[in-house]
Amino acid sequence: MGFDTLLLDIEGTVCPISFVKDVLFPHFAAEVPAIVQSTDATIVEILSNFQINDPVKLQQHILDLVARDVKDATLKQLQGHVWATGYQSGQIKAPVYKDAIDLIKRKSKIFIYSSGSVKAQKLLFEFVADPSDYTKSIDLRPFIHGYFDINTSGKKIEEQSYKNILESIEMTQNPEQVLFLSDNPLELDAAKKAGLTVGLAIREGNAIVDNKSDYENYLDFSQL
Repeated sequence: MGFDTLLLDIEGTVCPISFVKDVLFPHFAAEVPAIVQSTDATIVEILSNFQINDPVKLQQHILDLVARDVKDATLKQLQGHVWATGYQSGQIKAPVYKDAIDLIKRKSKIFIYSSGSVKAQKLLFEFVADPSDYTKSIDLRPFIHGYFDINTSGKKIEEQSYKNILESIEMTQNPEQVLFLSDNPLELDAAKKAGLTVGLAIREGNAIVDNKSDYENYLDFSQL
């Protein structure tokens, strides 16, 4: 079955899972001491959601969330804001796989679903490293129809989250025509319960999935 509508995970699916842990997280962590002292109105408003007034305790709390990779909505919003500067300055470029770039460019309807904020997602796809010249970047946003995160749709391991997305993209009547690709079997199981067709992304560096035979495996998106 050919799929024109695809819902794509990011980490471990369209780019290396190491990108977040080895590039984005360290960049953010290095900025945290300055962040908790910031007088920038946007940052102050985001930080207020943590409800911690002491800068030292706030810094410790944020770094602990990062270290444990907690899918906290406020943290994701803060990270997206901080990473914007890194992308725009050229310090950060997203290493999206070439086959993923080609897939996004050639398919009719591409949607993104990540635990990272929509803001962070848009930044990632705005500053994609050009596979033919890593000093340059490619903007893939014109090829992407929509973005979803835990704030807009819910947690990625919950069936209802995918039902919310189906409603948003007007595919509730034919969910099986939407292909969701991810490296996480818990996400795939939740999406499958919601009626979507699912596929397991197999990429170098991803965690080993013992029951990978339960899913259609995709080592290269040229298969699609």
